[in-house]
Amino acid sequence: MKHFDYLTAVMRRLQALVLATAFLTGLFRASSEGTKLDHSTDKTNYPYVFVHGFFGWGQYDKGSDKLTYWGMFSGDLVKKVDNSGFTAVAASVDTVGSAWDRACELYAQLTGQRVDYGKAHSAQFDHDRYGEDFTGRALLEQWDSEHKINLIAHSFGGPTSTLFASILAYGADAEIAATTDGSLSDFFKGGKTDWIYSITGLAAAFNGTTLAMNHQALDDISVYLNAQRDQKYAMVPEILRKVPNYLTTKLFDGLEPIASGEVADPDTGLWDMDPDQSVLLNQSIKTVPGIYYFSVPHDATKDSDDGSHRVPDKEVCDTFFVPSVYIIGHTDTVTKGGMVLDKRWQPNDGLVNTISETAPFDKESDTVGAQPSVALAQNGFSKGVYHIFPTYIGAHMVLLGNVLSKTDKGMPYLYDLMLMINAL
Repeated sequence: MKHFDYLTAVMRRLQALVLATAFLTGLFRASSEGTKLDHSTDKTNYPYVFVHGFFGWGQYDKGSDKLTYWGMFSGDLVKKVDNSGFTAVAASVDTVGSAWDRACELYAQLTGQRVDYGKAHSAQFDHDRYGEDFTGRALLEQWDSEHKINLIAHSFGGPTSTLFASILAYGADAEIAATTDGSLSDFFKGGKTDWIYSITGLAAAFNGTTLAMNHQALDDISVYLNAQRDQKYAMVPEILRKVPNYLTTKLFDGLEPIASGEVADPDTGLWDMDPDQSVLLNQSIKTVPGIYYFSVPHDATKDSDDGSHRVPDKEVCDTFFVPSVYIIGHTDTVTKGGMVLDKRWQPNDGLVNTISETAPFDKESDTVGAQPSVALAQNGFSKGVYHIFPTYIGAHMVLLGNVLSKTDKGMPYLYDLMLMINAL
């Protein structure tokens, strides 16, 4: 058994629906040619491994040839990157799984092995120790200290990748202690401190998201969808005001067990992205001194007329994320663990609070005063420090091509980012 079947089934059905819609409409065959780039400033050209977020998918997943997570209806972003002088691949980690399980899957895919979730971990969370076998179909032909990788991590792919790097470098003490029969995975042994060159978080949920908070998020959504009964939420789009109250009540009553933890077990991304739980997750993750860390926060909001909350900036916010922008934009609470989520948490990109996308709160970080560029690389960056670039104005998927509002405008930014990394 791997995770709670109901949560996985729901997310897989939603994912299948998206892919089926793309297949039927024919919207998925946007151009994927890429752009001819000047690589003369490259000092390295290590492969780029793209790590998707919660509810995402990669190149091992059925249907990814019809619609990619990386690019959506705007075309295959990974192919564009690959055709532009880089090597790029897209991992396929669990769509709903925890950062731990996803990290284990990423290791197996990069090395061409069967997934090993660990003897101690699988016993603790009551699921199978071993998963899919990737023998003979690794993402890359070579991966070691001489053939490093760059990780481009979106959304929940951020915590997945930083945990992955930490285990790779320092091992997993609990697994080492529990596995005395010679079956310990090399992943859990650590010692691979120099196999990753850089990690970049794009709209990465480093400190969770208020959408994942138990109970409160669903309560807020329910209020939002019935906003015609509350003047405080008068800016809600007209189409959503027409949703009958009994339908929203039925819907969110059904989802409540998932958000409350009665259904969503602690070995899922939904659990890890609760702000309280993200604190504990970050405490278990060590920064690796030899890795370059970068982050690109996103924001698709503006102040409400009265300044009390944040609302969608319709000029930059993909329509798909408008409802959840309103919800996160009203954040003003204290978590069960005592975290104060005040107005600083209201700017957001539709799925994650902007403040969460900067860097893990307990890790060393600095702010970069300019956008990624080769020229910026000439000044150098410190390793082992999270370098936070200026907030990118747009919704959660804007650098990936958006969802409903197709765009290619993120590609130049990504090219500049990767050329900068190559020039370090």
